[in-house]
Amino acid sequence: MSNKKKKRPSGTASTYRAPATTSPPRRGLLDGLLAPRTPGASPMPKFRSTLARGIVTALSQPWLVAAIPVTMLVVWVLLTTLGFQGPFTAMGVTFAIPPITSFADAQVAGKTFRAAIGASGVGVALPGLIGITSLLLFHAAVDALVTTMSVEKLRTGAVSAWAVRRAGRVIRTTATVGLISLGLLIAGNVIAAFLGGIGVIFGLIGSMVVGVYLFGFAPTIATDEERRVTDNLVRSVRAARMPGSANLWLAVGYVMVSLIVLIAPLPGSTIGVTPPMSAWAAAIAINVVHVIVQATLAYRYLAVAPEIPEQPVARQAPARRR
Repeated sequence: MSNKKKKRPSGTASTYRAPATTSPPRRGLLDGLLAPRTPGASPMPKFRSTLARGIVTALSQPWLVAAIPVTMLVVWVLLTTLGFQGPFTAMGVTFAIPPITSFADAQVAGKTFRAAIGASGVGVALPGLIGITSLLLFHAAVDALVTTMSVEKLRTGAVSAWAVRRAGRVIRTTATVGLISLGLLIAGNVIAAFLGGIGVIFGLIGSMVVGVYLFGFAPTIATDEERRVTDNLVRSVRAARMPGSANLWLAVGYVMVSLIVLIAPLPGSTIGVTPPMSAWAAAIAINVVHVIVQATLAYRYLAVAPEIPEQPVARQAPARRR
């Protein structure tokens, strides 16, 4: 018998290693939200270096970059066929991160999936429910695929069919994040309704920041590790709350820029259902930025994954007075 290792045939696609297997204790989501922060300085690389790595990771995947305009075109044709009349700015969040996508989904569903004239009871709410559920699942699939491709690119330097296969499992986590994001937006709208103008900042915008901040790492965790969906969410919260990591400021900046782009009209985007090339170019560029942010989040988590504790940090009991 020969002890020589068999070489992989030339031209064979790279295969990413099996995700890390763990057996964390069962716990609830509030364990991650309420647990104290991890003590000590954060091992997270500086924001500038992680952003640079995210840019390289995203732009070095030609198939992913090429898929952006193709996906946008298919989505736009389907939406206009179903009766969507715009605004075209909604296409700028096709590859965004929840709750940005959840916010746009609610707007698009309300303008596209309308109840029939004379409908009553369940018939009034059913089209909108079907519409927002379909959009949520679509964005969950896009988020899962972008994340798996980015993680494999960061781990191996190449992307294979493994990313597509793994996305089928990761979509459970991304769909859950989208559903939680929708709940955060509903809560934010309630707060905004009670507090008025200041409620828009602390309610609506604040709910988006919380969603990106706490659950932005969950898709990467689902891709790179074998955990339950709840554990992915808890670990994402724990990673986000590492002191000195600037994760909160990243979430604030991302949400503010995304809202400005979503509200401000793109060049020529107010012209009916046939926007000019300038509007398409702007929307494509915006979606490339969204993909870069997702790749940046993937790199940031992978850089600190070994430092994140499996158990919540124990609270220190107050010293007794003598």
